[in-house]
Amino acid sequence: MCGIAGVVMHDKSLPDQGLLLRMSAAIAHRGPDSHAMWTAPGVGLAHRRLAIIDLSAEAAQPMHLAGNRLSIVFNGEIYNYKELRAEFEAQGEKFQTHSDTEVILIAFRKLGEACVNKLRGMFAFAIWDAERARLFVARDRIGKKPLYYAFTPQRDFVFASEIKALAPAVDLKPDWRAVRLFLGLQYVPSPLTGFSEVRTLPPGTYAYLGQDGLRLEAYNDWSAVEKLPGKADCADIAACLRSKLEEAVKIRQLAADVSVGAFLSGGIDSAAVVAYASKHVSRPLQTFTMGFPSIKMDERREAREISKLFGTDHSEFEAKPEDLISLLDELVRHYDAPYADSSALPLWLLSQATAKEIKVVLNGDGGDELFGGYRRYTAFERAMRLSRAPVVGSMTAPLSKYLGNMLHDVRLQRLSETVKALRHVREVAYGELFCGSYFSTHRLHTAFRPEFLQQTADSDAVQFVAAHMGTESGLEPALYFDLTSYLPDDLNVKMDRATMRFGLESRSPFLDQEMIKFALSLPIELKVKDGKKKIILRKALQGVLPDEVLNRPKRGFQVPLAEWFRGPLLPLIQERCLSAQSPLLKIAKREAVERLIQRNKKGFDHGNRLWMLLS
Repeated sequence: MCGIAGVVMHDKSLPDQGLLLRMSAAIAHRGPDSHAMWTAPGVGLAHRRLAIIDLSAEAAQPMHLAGNRLSIVFNGEIYNYKELRAEFEAQGEKFQTHSDTEVILIAFRKLGEACVNKLRGMFAFAIWDAERARLFVARDRIGKKPLYYAFTPQRDFVFASEIKALAPAVDLKPDWRAVRLFLGLQYVPSPLTGFSEVRTLPPGTYAYLGQDGLRLEAYNDWSAVEKLPGKADCADIAACLRSKLEEAVKIRQLAADVSVGAFLSGGIDSAAVVAYASKHVSRPLQTFTMGFPSIKMDERREAREISKLFGTDHSEFEAKPEDLISLLDELVRHYDAPYADSSALPLWLLSQATAKEIKVVLNGDGGDELFGGYRRYTAFERAMRLSRAPVVGSMTAPLSKYLGNMLHDVRLQRLSETVKALRHVREVAYGELFCGSYFSTHRLHTAFRPEFLQQTADSDAVQFVAAHMGTESGLEPALYFDLTSYLPDDLNVKMDRATMRFGLESRSPFLDQEMIKFALSLPIELKVKDGKKKIILRKALQGVLPDEVLNRPKRGFQVPLAEWFRGPLLPLIQERCLSAQSPLLKIAKREAVERLIQRNKKGFDHGNRLWMLLS
């Protein structure tokens, strides 16, 4: 795991080493172990190293092959690198290191762009082919590792692991279309970034940069995964799921020359990872948990019980509102683009504490998207059922809206908007539900200035969700949207920035490509049905986890924002969002922002919306 950066000169001149050094310095936190640069006519590559596999100096980057004919900078881990190495050695290849980086280089020399199909892991890398004078870049299938790029005013091509590393070469101007999408999604969807000149390479994509310009090609399509034929046996499916999860955990532990620990909450996903990880260690697995002063949001007691069950060496920490106040500006600055997932705060603090103990940590990301763990899935299922009822369906939307206002319950208000959409414009219904936590269609037009909305009309978040889901309706495309947009552009960004800020590598067993293929092959009825979530995952983990863990309601890594905005964070949001100098008021209506603050004080939960405006 590392940070990478580079430049390709349009006129084939020697790059400015000072520029390359500034780009590299901007992401020094990603690789505290060492750094290096390499330049040649037309190209410059920089690398910040976090040494995980083959800690020797020979495995440092940029790495070269065949007399500098091929040169690589690589961020990530290839979990099947030993198998690939053995395969290539059987074909007569000689290796100089024990690193996965060299395996990628040889795979590219032998297979060209088809090398990505052999790689099992998380990655973003760039290879300069001196013989053909062209650059090859690639990103993993689910977007665990980031890669941003831009063309400078001089038409040079620059790329890096984070947007901040492009700032020395590119003037970062706001992209208001991306801001509009952010207001509904809480993240900026790829390939947009929040800056008009910068793009991100989409997950499952590679690209060539040569004399004919930049050419992108998708090499992975999750929608092409075929469903299991006929009516499969649940017991067999559960057994297969257990096997794949244990393997995914095991290979992520073994592919490291340093200690590997795990993040642990009170939920199913991280508990399952810890259960399997505990089987493959010679000493107690180190686990780490973050909690809150608010009992309703705190999972430390549950995590403690799981730790005791599997005999882990457990550490726990607490996130307080004063942490958010002190970290706000650093969080916003570090995430570069518009980003409003409030759980970035506890994850930041957890990563900072964990990095003092270990260099690699496992997590449970992906379980909800693959197996249907979010409450919004059962809410959508309920809304679909209500919308089809002849009499009740017509009454549900206005009644839910009325009760939501009376009871200060934003969930009922979201149900109202979702049912209304299902009865009138069905294809946008899940978009209304998804964006309902932030700024759905109604709330957006209430809170923001008409000129901003008119300028960005072609970038509506609800319509974006609908377009991503296609013509199908129902739960299946809803889960697919979350897997292919929300997860890579929100959750993976959050995990990468928080952990790598402190030189900590995070690995996600549920996001193993074989696990994803398997989950996508399963019918939706084995995931969400009749108000039940993660049906097949819970069945698979019977006997692995106690019933009290399997049956525990999901909490998620939620920050008690509404509560904090009624108390310690109230002066902060009033100062930042209501003052005459506030940049927010250039696009938002002051009276609407005031109304959100006041209604939150009265008991409505507008925590997510206020955090979005603040960030």
